[in-house]
Amino acid sequence: MKNVYLVQVSTVYGEGEKKNAYLPYAAGCLAAYSWADEKVKAEYKLGKFIYTRENIEKAVEKLDNPYLVGFSCYIWNIEYNIAFSKVLKEKYPDCITVFGGHHIAPDSHQLSEIPTADILIHGGGEEAFKEILLALSDNTPLENINNISFRSCDGFVTTPKKNPETTDYPSPYLEGIFDNIMDDGISFSALLETNRGCPNQCAFCDWGFLKCKVRLFSMEKVKAELDWIAEKKIEYVYGCDANFGLFNRDLEIAEYMATLKQQTGYPQKFKVNFTKNKFDVVGKISKLLVDNNMSKAQTISLQSVSPEVLEIIGRKNLDMEYYSDLVNFYAKENIPTYTELILGLPGETYESFAKGICKVLESGQHSAINVYPCELIPNSLLGSREYIEKYQIKTVHNRFIQYHINPDTVKEDIDEFSSLIVSTSTMSVSDWEKTYLFAVTVQALHALGLTRYIAVALRKCRNISYYDFYNGFIEKALSDKSSEFIHNLWTSFREHFSGVANKNGAIGMIDDRFGHIIYEPDEMLFSKCLIDEDKFFPELKIYVEDITGDKNFTNEILSFQQFIMNKPVKENETKDFSYDFASFFNTFFGGNEDIDLEKKITKISTKCCLETKDWADFVRVAVWYSRRMANSTVCEFLADN
Repeated sequence: MKNVYLVQVSTVYGEGEKKNAYLPYAAGCLAAYSWADEKVKAEYKLGKFIYTRENIEKAVEKLDNPYLVGFSCYIWNIEYNIAFSKVLKEKYPDCITVFGGHHIAPDSHQLSEIPTADILIHGGGEEAFKEILLALSDNTPLENINNISFRSCDGFVTTPKKNPETTDYPSPYLEGIFDNIMDDGISFSALLETNRGCPNQCAFCDWGFLKCKVRLFSMEKVKAELDWIAEKKIEYVYGCDANFGLFNRDLEIAEYMATLKQQTGYPQKFKVNFTKNKFDVVGKISKLLVDNNMSKAQTISLQSVSPEVLEIIGRKNLDMEYYSDLVNFYAKENIPTYTELILGLPGETYESFAKGICKVLESGQHSAINVYPCELIPNSLLGSREYIEKYQIKTVHNRFIQYHINPDTVKEDIDEFSSLIVSTSTMSVSDWEKTYLFAVTVQALHALGLTRYIAVALRKCRNISYYDFYNGFIEKALSDKSSEFIHNLWTSFREHFSGVANKNGAIGMIDDRFGHIIYEPDEMLFSKCLIDEDKFFPELKIYVEDITGDKNFTNEILSFQQFIMNKPVKENETKDFSYDFASFFNTFFGGNEDIDLEKKITKISTKCCLETKDWADFVRVAVWYSRRMANSTVCEFLADN
């Protein structure tokens, strides 16, 4: 029999006894579909998956006379796969290599870039991979197989594109494909796919390029896979569906999952990408998951608030009034929400993006805004030559390193790279740096809670807009050297983003006071301000006094803001204020009608819900693990009188 191996590596999180990794689901799907064929089963033997970034030379040594090796490629493993195939070809020059996955472009040009790749699969891989095995077995032409590119005597050949239509894919879980890795000492997370395809054609996403209809997998298969996940005691499940909640049956799937957790304890968490236009279904699913402690928060993604940008990227967003209603509904139901935006889309400017963030704040989203620099990916419309030329898209090719890992674990590893959009026809590189600094400032100070209550009070009581507050703060931070701590810190972040835009470093940041862990910039900015709060708040006070002209009110709101911040070994406290901040803010953030801030002596008490022992523990638990829980960095508070 001919030996076949599949490589789908990802990062291993954690150290010591608690190591976590995803099961190699994509490779498993290829194997389950191919080895369901009797001829493949008779002629080919499937070797053990390679799913962690182990030493390549040692990994190749483990292979037993490989006939064919398939590589599942994405941003986090493409360079590893290329390096692996080079070592593989040196030892086994006749071994056939097949590259597929989302990072493989829809044409043949990567055959030039990857000289050790023999065959490329474009799009979904099950059918093509099985047909490749059968064609090689029968010695029939590869030209008869759709959705591939390969080398021939006459050069590169690319076959016609055809979207698969089947829904009858065998499950890698139920077929026992992963049985020989389940005892490897890894705590596995699983992927759940209840359908495949996306009705939308967003230009930034590699689903949109495929233009394929949604294919539903059978409920029998979905439930059986969930049973398997519970039986294997898998804690975390990531939903692969592009738009979970698009179909009414998705509520039944969520109910089945919740019942399994109640009965078995597994799965414990379910993360999924929700559809944006089926609130009647999504709202019920969200409440069900939150009530069963299976979800941190509900996603309400916008990507951009600019009508011009949305038209360019082919996306139709929620109406902002409807968006606000959703945020307030979830607040009343005590369901945390978070909103995602993408920085660097064509048509965006500094002003449109910064004011767009502030529109999100005005709509009631104050606790979780995630801004992602736009990644140019091969199978997206943005990645096409037409879009790149039309919108003058410029990217930088920077080292890609996962957040929340120990950097020492990747020092000797193969570098991966990401292509970030840092300039378009409407946004210069300098404006990108400025815009990213604004986004990180709002995420760190407002969403993570460090100035959230100050900004809301000034908006509601002094009519100072969120844009004016944060834009003015950044301008002063960068220009006013008398505020030494804030000036030096914000200047260093601006320089860091300049380095990213000029290919001089990755986005993630490290400060050993918070553990030897790579954090996102907003997480790092928040943590640096809070650990040095005795420097940050006095300098912030000068800025707030300047824009309010009211020293007494400034003292009160600054004192309250600092009073409610959670910190390591934080004790519950009680303090008198001249305003009833507790009633005002609890009403405002509860999704209820606005009330006036009453000026009266009020005794306010805090209750800290997270117990952490030191700064490294605090940042890990409150900022990383719990940041989407709305108030992980802020204590609960109430008025005692």
